[in-house]
Amino acid sequence: MTESSKTKSKVKLLLGRPSPRCYIPAVEENNPKLPCKLVIPQHYNEYDAYQIMRDAFLRLKDYTHLVIATDDIVVLPEHIEQLQKDLEENDYPVLSGIMNVDLDDKVFVNICHTLPTKQRRGRKYNWITRDLLPEWDIFQAEFSGFPLMAIRRDIVERFEFRGDRVFEGLPPTRGASYDLVFCWDCKENGIPIYVDSRIDMLHLRTKGGCVINKEEQKVVFMN
Repeated sequence: MTESSKTKSKVKLLLGRPSPRCYIPAVEENNPKLPCKLVIPQHYNEYDAYQIMRDAFLRLKDYTHLVIATDDIVVLPEHIEQLQKDLEENDYPVLSGIMNVDLDDKVFVNICHTLPTKQRRGRKYNWITRDLLPEWDIFQAEFSGFPLMAIRRDIVERFEFRGDRVFEGLPPTRGASYDLVFCWDCKENGIPIYVDSRIDMLHLRTKGGCVINKEEQKVVFMN
């Protein structure tokens, strides 16, 4: 293929990795290899980290999608490449991969066909098991727990990231479950969430201790 015949992709990804934990080798060693730009707010509380990522993305006007992956997910170059390919082929408003829920039990992936309740008390996640994943590669789900979730620019502009105490009328800084709040925003506004099961990542849950307020806070840009 000649240089003149190549079509430049209109999809440009900024990967945000909120990073409250100490160094996790399997994660950190792969970050420089990823074929996209990264913004990593290190050692910030959850609310501030998400605002930093969103603000950085909104300033970079030529980027089309903010991609979110927490700092305990092993993201490999082929995962980014598949995500990029999917978005080049179809204009998905929200698209994510999958990952194991727990390290000790990799049967469940952190995708749910139906959303958990807004109420914290009694909230239950009905995780999909690997044997019940659809036969086709890309499917819809109501909940996806930020496993390399690509969010189109118009949607990032529309919704801020907030903690789940907003469901109780409290400030957005309160609570947790930012992924759940975002998925509820999508559901209530008719925005479908798609999942590509080929983007299957290792979730190192419980690895790395939290160092918020113990280590220097800084924002790292990479690649």
